[in-house]
Amino acid sequence: MNIPGRPIPTTFEYVEALALREPRRLALVQDHQSWTYQALHSDLVRLVRVLHSLGVKRGDRVAVGTQGLQAGLALLIAAENLGAVTTCFLPEKDPDAQAVFGLVDWVFSDLPQSPPATVRNVLLDAAFVARLQAVAADDPTPLPRVALALDEPQRISRTSGSSGRSKFMLLKRQAQEHWVRTGAENGGYRPESRLLVAGPLVMNAIFARASACLRMGAAVLDLSRSGLAGHEITHILALPALLEEVLKSLPAGYAPRNRVEVQSIGGFVPPHLREKATRVFGGRLSSRYGANETTGICDDLDADGVGVVSPGVDLRILDEQGRELPLGRLGVIAVRTPGMVEGYIGDEEATRQAFRDGWFVSGDWGTLVAPRMLRLAGRYDDLLVVGGLKVPANEVETQARDMAGATDCAAFAVNLEGGDITLGIALVVPPSTDRAAARARIEKGLQVGASTNARILFLDAIPRMGNGKIDRVALHRLFESPPAGSL
Repeated sequence: MNIPGRPIPTTFEYVEALALREPRRLALVQDHQSWTYQALHSDLVRLVRVLHSLGVKRGDRVAVGTQGLQAGLALLIAAENLGAVTTCFLPEKDPDAQAVFGLVDWVFSDLPQSPPATVRNVLLDAAFVARLQAVAADDPTPLPRVALALDEPQRISRTSGSSGRSKFMLLKRQAQEHWVRTGAENGGYRPESRLLVAGPLVMNAIFARASACLRMGAAVLDLSRSGLAGHEITHILALPALLEEVLKSLPAGYAPRNRVEVQSIGGFVPPHLREKATRVFGGRLSSRYGANETTGICDDLDADGVGVVSPGVDLRILDEQGRELPLGRLGVIAVRTPGMVEGYIGDEEATRQAFRDGWFVSGDWGTLVAPRMLRLAGRYDDLLVVGGLKVPANEVETQARDMAGATDCAAFAVNLEGGDITLGIALVVPPSTDRAAARARIEKGLQVGASTNARILFLDAIPRMGNGKIDRVALHRLFESPPAGSL
């Protein structure tokens, strides 16, 4: 893609300009520690020089896994400034870590990792910190910097892996810039915004939104260990499960000074969670629908799963043979966007199935209820047979949650005992719940049992992955071998 002039600015360059104009402006908060734009820029300058001295260069693939937001975000921005292709992993209990390590040239982590011998492995320990501190932030020597062209690779992202092993994707700079730009627009962020992120940098949406805020002079907050006490926030970006954790962490009598806008990503927001978040934070809750392969599809879904298709997104509904369906018909959602990837790294078969003639054929099920108005029904592979009818899993979860008074619920299709059991419902209920009565209400209300053959489990917690999404592989194992006292 030949465009006259130099490429567009990087996140580092935006932070640099802000540090020079407004050095004392708040940039980052992590628990009880904060960074101004001047302090963040100084950290970035040191990181750029150290990474450059180690040999990180344009086109290298760099994986970052840190326990805190600040270190991970700073490393990613510094590596980007050298023209590296960046990706993230969880420093602990990431089932895809070895797959990530097989795709990169460098691994940076504050916990020991075991990548292949061909990968440069850098531990962010005391020696690394000392090396950083030895670098003078005001060194007048020209700082190495690379602004990639829009057609060069910049980011490796991955699917959620909630139903099995993740697939990996290579985003060119044009696609990643689309993630950042639309994140700023859809999030409604302003220079005075203070965004609380409740999710890991493994999620490209989290990294893109954080980058968007830092480019405009807003502040990004990670309060995972200190809670919200004493912190003013204006926006929250969270997975539904992590939004629930944020609400649980609030101090008694918490009341924000001003309304807080809440945006959920990565899953359907149950009605009880939507109501609670709206009541506590005073602002509206918007539920974003998108895909790692495409970025945003609908900026805001209402409580019924209906939303306006985002500008720049082409969307159509297909039947199981790939034919386009008219308005009002339920089918598979296919989209194309400016932020699309071209396929999955090293997986030609999955690429062939999901990317067809310039369209991404999702695993989601929905209906165009009017032109540019989508009703999301759920995962295509999460359609459940209840009483002989196909019903989206989130509808079953909502009903079962209400009938049992559950605090958490997951429902999905299973194939157990030779096909005798086809529906699994996992519930987390208060200790005082009469489980037999709750089970009877679900079986009667959902008409499950003889016709549907459901297995209902009562668990202490729904298994979830590091990104907060349900770990369906682990959950399936629990249905295969129910723990004592769960039936």
